[in-house]
Amino acid sequence: MWILTNALTVAAASTVFLYVSYRLYGRFLAERVFQADPSRATPAVTQRDGMDFVPTRPSILFGHHFASIAGLGPILGPAIAVYWGWLPALIWVLAGCVLIGGVHDLAALFTSIRHRARTIGDVTCDVIGPRARLLFLLIIFFLLALAMGVFAIQMATLFTDLSPQAVVPTFSLIGIAMVIGVMVYRLDWRIEPVTVLGVGLMFATTYAGLEIPVPLYRLFVGDPQARAIIASADDPELPQVHGIRATRADATVRYFARRAAEDPSLEPAARDVAAARQRAQGLWVYILLAYACAASVLPVWFLLQPRDYINCFQLYLAVALLMLGYAVAHPQITAPAFGTLPSAAGDRAPGMLPFLFITIACGAVSGFHNLVSSGTTARQIRSEADACAIGYGAMLTEGLLAVLVILACTAGLGAAQHADIYGHWAGLGERTLDAFLTGAAAIISAPFQWLVPAGSRPAFTGFCRNLIAVVVVSFAMTTLDSATRLLRYNIEEIGRLSRCVPLTNRYISSLCAVLAIGYFALIRIDGRPAGLTLWQLFGTTNQLLAALGLMVASVYLYRTGRPVVYTVLPMLVMLVSVAWAMSLKLAEFYRGWRSGGDHTNLALLIVGAFLTAMSAWMILEGGLTWLKLRGRGRPAASTDAAATG
Repeated sequence: MWILTNALTVAAASTVFLYVSYRLYGRFLAERVFQADPSRATPAVTQRDGMDFVPTRPSILFGHHFASIAGLGPILGPAIAVYWGWLPALIWVLAGCVLIGGVHDLAALFTSIRHRARTIGDVTCDVIGPRARLLFLLIIFFLLALAMGVFAIQMATLFTDLSPQAVVPTFSLIGIAMVIGVMVYRLDWRIEPVTVLGVGLMFATTYAGLEIPVPLYRLFVGDPQARAIIASADDPELPQVHGIRATRADATVRYFARRAAEDPSLEPAARDVAAARQRAQGLWVYILLAYACAASVLPVWFLLQPRDYINCFQLYLAVALLMLGYAVAHPQITAPAFGTLPSAAGDRAPGMLPFLFITIACGAVSGFHNLVSSGTTARQIRSEADACAIGYGAMLTEGLLAVLVILACTAGLGAAQHADIYGHWAGLGERTLDAFLTGAAAIISAPFQWLVPAGSRPAFTGFCRNLIAVVVVSFAMTTLDSATRLLRYNIEEIGRLSRCVPLTNRYISSLCAVLAIGYFALIRIDGRPAGLTLWQLFGTTNQLLAALGLMVASVYLYRTGRPVVYTVLPMLVMLVSVAWAMSLKLAEFYRGWRSGGDHTNLALLIVGAFLTAMSAWMILEGGLTWLKLRGRGRPAASTDAAATG
């Protein structure tokens, strides 16, 4: 039993399982089901424009694709799912990414490549019909705008509260990426020395960021008493990083609230600091939206590709350090394998089924991935021979990351720490990122503790925590700019469909994309940002998008006479789990609205019902198309041009 709950055993077995699955099942799908043909010219070659269509080295494109699909998803989802037990979460991550998530990503990539690298929403017109395309585009628009609105809020919160030390490395990487892009694509430098230079600069700025945090909220602190305390107080409870006082706004707000409770004269200072925190978060949202708008119109080779490629080396280092920690420290999993910890009365949590599937999301399967596969990656892949490693391999790499997150939250935390975080459901989402950072810091610092003097070990563990926090924040940034570009593509397609010529202009469509994201990030419903109010719909909508993407790929495969069982079965699993979860959530919203009459539950009920109706309509369109094709008899294997033209 000891060996089965040893984190090293679980990590090693999971790695072997994922690698063997890639070699056997991934290659089978690419070569036998989708019939990858290295001699076929890809859209990146035939439609090369130097802006969106750019043939790209596999190593660079893998980094860009992986950074785009990962972000915070494979960290937050698995960290929350541990609540129901680490073993169900682990099983779903491994089985889900191999049998569903990897299949979904690879199917979307091949379907797009065979249709001139059009997005999966646009391809729906050829595969199913024009009505289905409009429905799919609208669902994609809502999902991307909502998700990126919340991501902008989360990023602003991370920079303000969790990791002000991530500001310098995150924004420095933008300049480093531009230099790398020019070196590779304009000066034609070899990738190896450029990579060494880029990675070296990235880690140098990471260290600089740890030493030079940017607590932006301090610009808005106007109360003289508060400014004096932040600048000069000797109170050891005043939050600091490497001797720089009051870097984290959330901890500073709590500090002043505690002091004000003891000394009422400090209440104005406490209110001023709390207001400064809110203003800083708002400013960060505007900064991030401006960056996303610029990034979405720049050539992919100039910023997105090199930044994601270089950024991935941060994650590679974090994964290597975690694996080293498991190998050296052999931490035991102290969390329950199944079930939840005892919680207080009235602390109602959703059942494990179907919400385990919805919560883990990106760690096993995510509809957002089909937008990345068909939106940006299909326009950059230079050979179909690279599709398996990028489409299927990146998903399995994300699955490995999810496994390591599960282990950090179960073996990296002590039993008491785990019980304190996972002992109740209420507010769990706000605690899980802290759980991962704490657990990961304990694991990666373990192999080096003997090199550190005993008195400095807590500080070294804190350094490791800050390092992991920088990696997390940097990866979240990659999703924001890539998704804004995808939303731009989506708006351009809606413009072509509606014959609204201005929307097909990339600058206007980018501005519209940022305005839509800004709506969910800045407009408030009952005092909360609209994105946070509607966020409860994201999980089910995201997984619904995965089911719809698998449906489009299945019809495409059937049209071309290829086997469909490998995409149809995952599609059915996703449809059942999503329908189950959505029906439970809609019933919950209805009860909440009827009992309390609040606007939040009413908004969730209306939007959720609308999305459900549109999705049901699209599924009906797909089913009718399938029946029509079956009525004509099983088509023989044919070329894609004949099947889709």
